[in-house]
Amino acid sequence: MKNHYTFKIKPIAIAIALAGGSSSTVLAQNNSLEEVVVTGIRASLQQAVDIKREANGVVDAISAEDIGKFPDTNLAESLQRITGVSIDRSGGEGRQVSVRGMGPSFNLVLLNGRQMPSKESGRAFNFDEVAAEMVSGVEVYKTSSAAVQSGGIGATINIKTARPLDIGDKMAGSVKLSSDLDAGGTTPQASGLFSKNLDDSFGILLAASYQQRESQEDQLRVTKWNVDPDVSGVANIDNSANTNNHIFVPQQSAFNRRQDTRTRINGNLVLQYAPSDTLTATADLQYSDFKIDRYAEELALWFSQNTAQSIVTDKNGTVVAYDQGASTIDFFTKAPTSRTVNTSAGLNVDWAITDAAKLSVEHSASTSESNPDGEYNINQSDVQIAQNWGFAVSGDLAFPVFNSDATATPSVQDPSRLRTWVNELYSNNYKDEINQTRADFTFDDGGSTTLAAGAMFTDQTKTISNISNNLSWDDFAWDTASGYGQQDVNDADYTWVALDSGFMDQFSGSADLRALNLGNYSFDPNAVRAAWLADAGAPADHFEPTFQNSSFIINEKTTAAYFELTTATDFAGKDLTLVAGARYESTAIDSTGVEASLTMLTFTDPEENMTTTFSAEDFFTASAGYDVLLPNMSAKLALNDDMVVRVAASRSLTRPSLDKMTPVRTIATTRPGLLAGSAGSPDLKPFIADNFDLSLEWYLNEVDYISAGFFLKNVNNFIVDGVLNETINGVTDPSTGTDPEGPDAADQLAEFEITRPVNGEDAQLHGFELAGQHAFGDTGFGTIANLTLVYTDSDYNVDDVKQTFAVTGLSHSANLVGYYEKGPFQARIAYNWRDEFLQRFGQTSQATTEPTIVDAYSQIDLSASYDISDNVSVFMEGINVTDQGNRSHGRYANQLVEATTSGPRYAVGVRAQF
Repeated sequence: MKNHYTFKIKPIAIAIALAGGSSSTVLAQNNSLEEVVVTGIRASLQQAVDIKREANGVVDAISAEDIGKFPDTNLAESLQRITGVSIDRSGGEGRQVSVRGMGPSFNLVLLNGRQMPSKESGRAFNFDEVAAEMVSGVEVYKTSSAAVQSGGIGATINIKTARPLDIGDKMAGSVKLSSDLDAGGTTPQASGLFSKNLDDSFGILLAASYQQRESQEDQLRVTKWNVDPDVSGVANIDNSANTNNHIFVPQQSAFNRRQDTRTRINGNLVLQYAPSDTLTATADLQYSDFKIDRYAEELALWFSQNTAQSIVTDKNGTVVAYDQGASTIDFFTKAPTSRTVNTSAGLNVDWAITDAAKLSVEHSASTSESNPDGEYNINQSDVQIAQNWGFAVSGDLAFPVFNSDATATPSVQDPSRLRTWVNELYSNNYKDEINQTRADFTFDDGGSTTLAAGAMFTDQTKTISNISNNLSWDDFAWDTASGYGQQDVNDADYTWVALDSGFMDQFSGSADLRALNLGNYSFDPNAVRAAWLADAGAPADHFEPTFQNSSFIINEKTTAAYFELTTATDFAGKDLTLVAGARYESTAIDSTGVEASLTMLTFTDPEENMTTTFSAEDFFTASAGYDVLLPNMSAKLALNDDMVVRVAASRSLTRPSLDKMTPVRTIATTRPGLLAGSAGSPDLKPFIADNFDLSLEWYLNEVDYISAGFFLKNVNNFIVDGVLNETINGVTDPSTGTDPEGPDAADQLAEFEITRPVNGEDAQLHGFELAGQHAFGDTGFGTIANLTLVYTDSDYNVDDVKQTFAVTGLSHSANLVGYYEKGPFQARIAYNWRDEFLQRFGQTSQATTEPTIVDAYSQIDLSASYDISDNVSVFMEGINVTDQGNRSHGRYANQLVEATTSGPRYAVGVRAQF
């Protein structure tokens, strides 16, 4: 602990608090004031308690323990410690957040109060693109205020970064080495911050972060479970155990291993100028560059259900054993690079017009763009081998079954039997641009009333450029001149690699999987592509991706104005704060797309996509719009000096996902028996929620508190992905009729399962939040705990195969954290649990109304540090130290959708500040 002796307590205390510490003052023996500065875990918790206690609504917060020292190595991982916040992971990292059961797209993410763009096709923000070292704090607003931009029914999450005039002269930095145990190897990470006030009126801050991480993820999946497919041609069906009226057959079974190198670069430049006590101008620039270089190997089986040799079902009708007989096995290798570049620039001016009146004006321009330099986000080759194969379900897993013995005749390990099949290159470019201008005025009468009013204009443009090599299957074949896919591959380019002994060992059934001694072929997709081009005599750009007619542009302009009144009064001798306001917003939408109409399907192979023929492309724009009024009211009653009761009611909205508003119809799959596509609707209305919150909070001291809360949300206009059978321009299906491999007079009209979003469903959510934290006196030990229980009147019924709506993302969650901080040593262990939940209707990339249900998951993380001096400390971190895997399933628990493992991650490093 550091002691500062000063007579000017308030300015120094504020500066220290903003820099990541908390302060208290005592009267020393010499009658000077002694300021005790508390840093580290306790300071972070104290700041979070102060924010929660002083807020008029329900707010939770996380503060940096010091400059460049956030509680977790990943921003999303820190957010999940907050009551009611759950996260989705990718590659072992937290990526997106859900709040109070509302999924990632229902939460609005702000950076220093401005809306953050997203390179995703929708609105969900990816937190793995922001380095935690760049963040000074995060606030999660769970109740609505008219002064806060709309968009988050679940919550509004504001990420804050440091300001030079707040923290003064400061230098801080860290260096660490990180290792994912499954991937092996060690990768570097470094961050630094420099803040300098050239005088009392001008400050500059520069921060930068570089991270590299190598990870490995193993995955086993079933891409889709078909409900009641045609199995009349199956020779042997054992359905004796089935007590259900349905049968569920997999469409594809696959396993893969992917190895990623993640490179994350973040930068932050802030200039502040305060020529007087009444005027402050802040200009800032945020930059991030996140790249993933991937190599993956995959084995996949495509099921032709009606030609299987045998099928065995269990009591639920799920196929648990399957024999396809003679067919083919696909081996993929993938070497894509995906990259996201984010920039955000803003200028803010705060003017204290008088002691009572204040005006804040800001303009910002932010952009998020994927693959800006033409990176190939899909780069894969597929080779096939003729082989008898089957499928089995065991415990938590479901997997391919075939004879992988090298001595078998014929052997799957014989590369001379391979043929090339697919070469795919995609360079999809998604760009999200947001320009915002806002003005906020406040008037404080110096007594009990504060008036706030303002306006905002937001112009958002989402450009989706789908760029791929849209070739037919004949174009992909090794040598179309000598026959469809018949020529041999270059045997030396292919190496058989057996699955290692630890594959999927986090799950039951893994022993049966490993007993099969399965494996995969390792090869370079770029070498396969080069060999194909040389053999076919094709030009070098034969496989280069081109602009596709599924691309679109959505422009959304929103004009908003608000008014909010806050008054402090006395109620029965107790302090009462009342807030009432309303926000009016008008939104105009222009959706522009390009579409070519389908004119013909041509049969190629019973297990592959049919060739599509389209008419000329045509651009068109559809327009729509809506107006909303969003009122809010809240009351905060101080029962005594330590206890607070809050009640709040509001209306909030979440706008439809932008990718659902395209007018374009896209054909996704043309395999025989599986014709599917999708289309959007610019006329979609926003989700509207009427919210009620009630909470009781007891603050025992600066750190310790207990709180209990209840929330209720009545949500209207839920968007449902309905699947309808549609015909297109009278096109017929050549896989029907008397000749299943060619056109004939008996061919039926091609019926596509077209997925379209529509408004219409309503649902009610309610839940309970319990939270508390406690420091055990001067022992240095402390604990944090919270529990969230969420319920809905629109649950999913697994026995109803026609159900297409239920509230997704809804789950109970809990956190338990223990920490020790005394003297130079601090340590923390954190446990997080999220219950099973319905993630979505749909499975992997396949169009279906079958569900993806994520299994309950828990994870333990730990960290520790030791202060070598007042300026230098060493630290270690451990993520997922118990090596937990993630799993999801379909309608029933044994209908595997995905099982993934990525292993524990550890890091050691040194941190310094001056």
